[in-house]
Amino acid sequence: MTGGLLELARYVDERTKVAMTIPVGSRSVRPQAEMLFPMQSLQGYLQPFRFTRLGAEELQILDREISELLKQSVAAAAAGHGPGFRPPRFYLESF
Repeated sequence: MTGGLLELARYVDERTKVAMTIPVGSRSVRPQAEMLFPMQSLQGYLQPFRFTRLGAEELQILDREISELLKQSVAAAAAGHGPGFRPPRFYLESF
């Protein structure tokens, strides 16, 4: 709820302020964030960020979406996939 992790082809300089558009279901949230130190990965970079501006309504939208994804993950694990099972990639895993 305080930030996330982006998978990027090229990294963004640390401490750069950015505006984001994050699709969440049929809606989008548009927070502002600050980029943190990038880490090289096999296919580019993984770069964490922290939100610097996220409205109350946007926070509620993200909270609902994250809660729903967690419920799906628990349900998948209970369906016999085991504790290490990860559901398919969702929007929120990419930021």
